Amino acid sequence: MTAKIPQSNILDSIKKTIKDNDIQFVRFEQADLYGVSRSKTVPVGSFMDYVDNGLNFYGGLLGLDIQSQVPTGTGYAEEVAFEDHCTVPDLSTFKVLPWVPNTANVTVDPFWYDGRPAMASPRLLLKKLIDEFDKLGYICRLGYEFEFYVVDRETRKPVYDGQPIFVTLKNNFDIDFTYDLMRKMEQAGIKIITQNSEHGPGQQEINLYYKDGIAAADTAFMYKMGTKEIALQHGYIATWMTKPFIDSSASGAHFHISLIDKKTGKNAFNDPDDEYGLTDLAKNFLAGLLKHAKANTIFTAPTINCYKRYRINSFAPDSATWGMENRTVGIRIKGDRGESTHFENRLACGGANPYLQALSTLAAGLEGIKSKPELPEPVQDIAYERDDIPALPASLEEAIAEFEKATDLHEMLHPEFVKLVLAVKKFEVENAKAQFDDYGTPEFNNRVDPWEWDYYMELI
Repeated sequence: MTAKIPQSNILDSIKKTIKDNDIQFVRFEQADLYGVSRSKTVPVGSFMDYVDNGLNFYGGLLGLDIQSQVPTGTGYAEEVAFEDHCTVPDLSTFKVLPWVPNTANVTVDPFWYDGRPAMASPRLLLKKLIDEFDKLGYICRLGYEFEFYVVDRETRKPVYDGQPIFVTLKNNFDIDFTYDLMRKMEQAGIKIITQNSEHGPGQQEINLYYKDGIAAADTAFMYKMGTKEIALQHGYIATWMTKPFIDSSASGAHFHISLIDKKTGKNAFNDPDDEYGLTDLAKNFLAGLLKHAKANTIFTAPTINCYKRYRINSFAPDSATWGMENRTVGIRIKGDRGESTHFENRLACGGANPYLQALSTLAAGLEGIKSKPELPEPVQDIAYERDDIPALPASLEEAIAEFEKATDLHEMLHPEFVKLVLAVKKFEVENAKAQFDDYGTPEFNNRVDPWEWDYYMELI
């Protein structure tokens, strides 16, 4: 894979879109490791120049922490003299942004100036994994669920109290905001399945319709960043910070995955004659998810705040387990079977990066297909009450240690990516330790400190 400046018939369609919608600015955007949008805005008169020649970005942005501090040892900073990347726009992602006047958006992929892809990029690495499944003959069908909090922009207090899950009055706590959000997402081509109030004060849930391949992750990323921008316009902060309030529900981000046979168009996970209704391919994929669940916690619970999510009977799974229609396990097989058979990965926190949710799930599943680990029995009772099942890491340090030793999972990824992830996450832990004398103690884990709000709330 080398840098190629895109030239295709799609440009004619883009030029017409620019004219028809009076587009005056184009945002060139990419996601960092935290799933935060990093972008440059270009006057439309310069758009074609950057399509033809690429647009430079500071290469180290992939290895920044969420507050743009610069960890060392990422391979993308001091070790390469803080070199730039030449980013190449993926013209298939060009969209008019209904929530920003006269503005369109295009997603870019980063390359070194010698033409090598910057493989610490979550999007580039996800594309590589999707291509691996394509070579095996499968389409990756992906779906996202998102819980998030809406708080007042100034006071950071939730926009309503209580735990009113599905209560209609709280679904529509501010109908100008919720309907504006959903209408503009539809205008952007982002299909919402459902919207409702969740179990925490000011907590909402919006679920997206599935898509195939990289488009699913691109859509999820745009949805999250667009929601944050629209919320600000209404005087709110929409935050995917996992646990903003210690005595209220945490936010999760469930991820749905199935594989579709390219030749037949059939669900490659579905076997109606099997005890569990699963093909051998599905069982190997599932076994890979469980085998690497501990290591992948670095992606499913990527911040120090995430580990305050785990409470008994909180519906936040804390074990590498699976089951049929069981909300207490890590991987659930939902009741919709037949051609709708899929896995719901319930392990991810709200603060997870959508690209890394897909990437970590596909990498673990692919490794399972290759190594065929033994699939444990499904959990049929309450997983929280079991002491004979594998527990997930209880801190970011433990997650780092698990990921660091998962060399078979690393083989599904890329050395640049592995190095950068470890450097950034270790930096985050050391940063937190420097802030709190009681870091890692039960006292620390039973409160949400204002520092966490300042560090995570606005940007995640």
